[in-house]
Amino acid sequence: MIVLSEFELAGALTSQAKLSITDAGVTTYTIPAGKLGVTFQNQGTGAVWYGSSDISPANNKGVYLLPNQTLTFKSVKRTFTISFITAAGVTGTIGVNEVD
Repeated sequence: MIVLSEFELAGALTSQAKLSITDAGVTTYTIPAGKLGVTFQNQGTGAVWYGSSDISPANNKGVYLLPNQTLTFKSVKRTFTISFITAAGVTGTIGVNEVD
């Protein structure tokens, strides 16, 4: 499947280190200054939940990203922050690409 993400005046796409996600606690990503947007891809084999810092799969708080799904945010504020966690016993990997 081809996914098209439109960014006005987008510059370079920069791949970042993958995020390792576990059930031990949230992993938080904050957009670096000067970036226009970010795309995340679940590169693991299980669902990864995302949302605010109080996400909780056990309490159905947050939204999950299935394996191979992508999530794109564009025109984000400099305070953009997102948190990830997995359900109990699951580990995950999130690929990250930032847009200048």
